Amino acid sequence: MHHTPDGVDDRSAATLTTAGRTASAALAAVAPGPDDTVLIGGAGGGVGVFAVQLARIAGARVIGTGAAETADHLRGLGAEPVVHGEGLADRAPALAPGGITAAVDLYGTETVHVARELGVPDSRICTVAAQVDGVTAANGASSPAGALEEIAVLVAAGRLRVPLAATFPVEEVRRATALQADRHVRGKVVIDL
Repeated sequence: MHHTPDGVDDRSAATLTTAGRTASAALAAVAPGPDDTVLIGGAGGGVGVFAVQLARIAGARVIGTGAAETADHLRGLGAEPVVHGEGLADRAPALAPGGITAAVDLYGTETVHVARELGVPDSRICTVAAQVDGVTAANGASSPAGALEEIAVLVAAGRLRVPLAATFPVEEVRRATALQADRHVRGKVVIDL
């Protein structure tokens, strides 16, 4: 149980414990700052919406991968969009003439492999969806102490947005699950109890 700060609605607060803390843990592993350009794979997904914004708050430039139709959504979060898939290792550097200095893979291993190909050291790469030898794996349980409270304060202050893709009553949990399983949801899916 955690106190929800004033200025954070219950639906937004419900998304913070897992997705917000996972994003915080992944970013803590690569420690982005003002001199960094971070490649975030799966930037428009449930964890990605937090990772992009938290990296921007840390001062980093963010290149976010996603499908072509998510470009405007990614821009709205503060990322420079790039289409994932074959050719990513050619497209991403075009957006970062100074080089990509860190990477977070929130979907699988594509971003990990591209980051390595672009010369990002393993110590500056993190994944949350796979295990890759030499690369830090993170999850919400490995987030820094106080991460949840810090994220909630950022939301309450209006510095971190919680994009809600859809909300469903508990009676429509199957419909909510089907939407989430599509893996093209832009933001969080919340079930009201």
